[in-house]
Amino acid sequence: MNEGSVAVIEKVLPGTLGEFKQEIMKEYNSVNQMIFKVGVTEQKVSVFEDKIIIIAKHKRIPVLEIIDEANDILSEIIDRMLIEKSKEVLALNLMQRFGIRIKLILKDYDPLTEISGTLIILDEKLNSVGW
Repeated sequence: MNEGSVAVIEKVLPGTLGEFKQEIMKEYNSVNQMIFKVGVTEQKVSVFEDKIIIIAKHKRIPVLEIIDEANDILSEIIDRMLIEKSKEVLALNLMQRFGIRIKLILKDYDPLTEISGTLIILDEKLNSVGW
């Protein structure tokens, strides 16, 4: 690529919104298996204009349960580090797989309920795809 040129990302989206949601679920679960070594047990994906929302039920990593019992502050720090890494990998994977540009990913996890919420904000609305 020449200096000053801009990389063009080509969108490669599935034909239907339902297929897109299924692919998002697969990608999200794959990232969780890679980072946390455990997949999700349930998940729901919603798409609204330029936002993707993922609500997922996770199985808590056993070693974090042990750390939490000994030092809840340390387990919270480790949780945050793992969440940040998963957001980074998820953003990269979604950009590479679908050609969508991501502005921001917000994610939180509640260890008591083992539920996470992920909000992905895109650079543009997906309405133009024709779903």
